[in-house]
Amino acid sequence: MRVRFALIVGACSVMTLAAPAHALEPLDVFLESARSRSFDNREARATVAQRRGETTAAWLKLAPVLTLTGSYTNNQYAAVATFPNGTGGTTSATIIAQNQGDFIVNATVPIIDIGSWERIGAAKLTLESERSHVASTELDVEKAVTRDWYQVVAEEAVLAAALRSLDTAQKNLTFVTNRKGLGVSSDLDYRRALAEVERNKQDVADAEYQVGVARIALATASGHGVGSGGVSLATNLSPEAPLAWWLATNLDALPSVRAQIDDARSLEKQASATRAALLPTVSGSAQEHVTNASGFGQSPYYTVGVAFTWRFDASVIPSTSAAYDVAAAAHVRADRARQQARDDIQTAWLDVARDIEKTRAATAQLDASNLAVSVAHQQYGAGTATFLDVTTAERDAFSAEVSLIQANTELAYARAVLRIVSGRGGQP
Repeated sequence: MRVRFALIVGACSVMTLAAPAHALEPLDVFLESARSRSFDNREARATVAQRRGETTAAWLKLAPVLTLTGSYTNNQYAAVATFPNGTGGTTSATIIAQNQGDFIVNATVPIIDIGSWERIGAAKLTLESERSHVASTELDVEKAVTRDWYQVVAEEAVLAAALRSLDTAQKNLTFVTNRKGLGVSSDLDYRRALAEVERNKQDVADAEYQVGVARIALATASGHGVGSGGVSLATNLSPEAPLAWWLATNLDALPSVRAQIDDARSLEKQASATRAALLPTVSGSAQEHVTNASGFGQSPYYTVGVAFTWRFDASVIPSTSAAYDVAAAAHVRADRARQQARDDIQTAWLDVARDIEKTRAATAQLDASNLAVSVAHQQYGAGTATFLDVTTAERDAFSAEVSLIQANTELAYARAVLRIVSGRGGQP
């Protein structure tokens, strides 16, 4: 029988764990491994590196742009001017050299470029937004690893219960076989005892399969090998702090909300950068020219200048409007994230209260089922009950034990969720 549940990081702070059995390492070991090896975390960090590069590129748009140009030209005829130099001699000036070489160094730097400034701001906010998403992703990974770790613990507990039930069924078979040999048990009881052993073997096989699946999931999520064995969860029936205390948290500081707020800010800045394309720019330039055909001038020689450019593109107007609409939608998502965070806190708090009662009821049901098993065995030994009564009582006890495992786990889940969604670590 499979126990299905979900667990979120933080359960260790609200559940008392017995000493680890066999080789299953503590949850912290798997969380630490997941921080560096999880596929989602690695992808998120790579995206941050990409955004960091884009921010650097935006800054460098304001750096001088250097252009180096070298050329060689073979002309059929040279153009050389000769003229008197005023001292009785002549001076020549090469206007076109037969083998002409030119080397030009040109530097252009923006002086006023509001669009580039806005794009730098947008790139910085996009990087900040991506970092917020990394924090949210890391939290999701921790939730997944914690869930898978507790899945292993729960499946191991179910397997242990199934093995105990199989051992009991085998002892029952031996007992019925001996009674049958004495002529005080029927062949039907013997066949029922044999069938019960086989049924319990199937339960063990199912439990072993679920343990294997859970270990695979934990290893994949954490990037860490999983040993055998599990831990025992102690039941904690203490109530949580009042709901008002949990709701007093700063919702905007929660990773899921912070990421949406930063997205909205980034998109607003990108809209401003789009609008800035309508504004003029001012740039400066400097050039150094080396040539062997300087004519009446000098070589090398430089030029410096300032250029004013204004370009009107009508499509920028609707594009700007669309960009601000995208930012407005992002603000709506941020509002939704705040409300969802508040709803999650309230739901988790209610879940704890409900699961405390479920665990209390499951404990009582297991106690009653164990007593029923004891009574059924006594009555069967006295001949006042059938072996069917015994097997029914033992099946009920096994189901009650699995239900208690599930109830304990779900209670831990609810307490963990309450702490995670509220960003609080414990009681006031």
